[in-house]
Amino acid sequence: MGLRALSASSRTDPAPPPTTSGPAIVAGPEALPAERTVLAAVALGTMLAPLNSTMIVVALPAILDDFNHSLAWGSWIVVSYLVAMAAIQPLGGSLGDRYGRRKMFAAGLGGFLLASLAAALAPAIEALIVARTVQALAGATAIPNGVALVRASLPAGRQGRAFGMIGSGIAIAAAAGPPLGGVIAETLGWRWIFVVNILLVVPALALVARLPADRPARRGRFDLAGGLLLLVGLVALALALTVWRLDGVPLVAAPLLALLALAALVGLVRRARQRPDPALNPALFRRPGFTPATLTVLFSNLAMYTVLLSLPIYLDKRADWSGERIGLLLAGMSVQMIVFSPLGGRLADRRGRRAPALLGCALMVAGVVPLVALETSWTWLMLLVPLVVLGIGVGLSAAPVQAAAVNAVAASEAGQAAGLFSTMRYLGSILGSAGLAALLSDPPTDADMRLLYTALTVAALLACLTAARLPRG
Repeated sequence: MGLRALSASSRTDPAPPPTTSGPAIVAGPEALPAERTVLAAVALGTMLAPLNSTMIVVALPAILDDFNHSLAWGSWIVVSYLVAMAAIQPLGGSLGDRYGRRKMFAAGLGGFLLASLAAALAPAIEALIVARTVQALAGATAIPNGVALVRASLPAGRQGRAFGMIGSGIAIAAAAGPPLGGVIAETLGWRWIFVVNILLVVPALALVARLPADRPARRGRFDLAGGLLLLVGLVALALALTVWRLDGVPLVAAPLLALLALAALVGLVRRARQRPDPALNPALFRRPGFTPATLTVLFSNLAMYTVLLSLPIYLDKRADWSGERIGLLLAGMSVQMIVFSPLGGRLADRRGRRAPALLGCALMVAGVVPLVALETSWTWLMLLVPLVVLGIGVGLSAAPVQAAAVNAVAASEAGQAAGLFSTMRYLGSILGSAGLAALLSDPPTDADMRLLYTALTVAALLACLTAARLPRG
């Protein structure tokens, strides 16, 4: 697939999580089995999104051949999933705050399973796109409520380690997606890449069934109009950043969608000022530490994801590297993320969240800066070293930043806070892929890559600046 096609309320101090906002789990040895159940269920559930967003890429040629459609349709298979995943998570988290995190987490997992089976049986490419979108909607419901369950279920002193272990699972899923998808598509056919989700969803649902029912953290009628404004605003924003790269879409679509997003989000803010309990409370961004955490994950994911996308394109088209050699190189970054995410979480529990987050972001800068001088003559080892440093930085910073975000708000707002945090992560990826398409020619030149990595250095430096504003504790 071509480059363009694929580069896809007042201020209050955070309250401690009350026992009514999630499974009532107390600290101590007797609580550890229940904590492990929550952690295992959430880890399995959150692995679904990266696994399915990476498996599909290697199966796209077979899907398009089977349905006899062009590359543009393949772009919509990818973009529809990313847009829905980015846009729905704050709304999914807000629903969990109101109707129960365990219930909405289980509903999201069940919906993901049904959508996966529908995708496997899709009779036409249009049906496949719809099933993939429903997959993303279900995943966007499960993920923020899983994060909120971890916050409500584990004491603050163990949350960093928990988020680090979940981060390792996400990195494993993202790294395993392409080779796993390739093997499944080659041996069993592309439809089986959706069936394989059963292996994660069924155990996760069995673990969720063992958890005690939680009571809603917020009461009253759900702000349906506010929820619709939030949905329209985020979907329009995500589409504005992506549709201009798709074949056949007029260029005027992007600015029109951006205006629609702005109008919807302005309407959401005004409505939130008029209601005591809105679907999404903009005052979250005034909570100490929440805005720095969300900006840190946006800038850091922009830098990491864009490096991950751009290097294979450059090495394949300019340096004539084999796919196997490129895969082994990128594994050097992925392995570090898997190993260092738990370490970053443990450091956050022991030393506070700011220090490991800032250290990780500084290492990201150190990993991206050498790539500004990238040339086709670079050896495998010359590229591996900065990627290893970058992977260590991402791993160290991920868990502290997420823990800071969900603990910056009151327990009753943890779901929508987790959703907003995850949306900012996805927006970082979308911005990175959009910048990639805008800056790189086909094939990319050395000057293109230097400009791109200079911009990514700036993004990593901005992540350092925002991480420095995180609370110490």
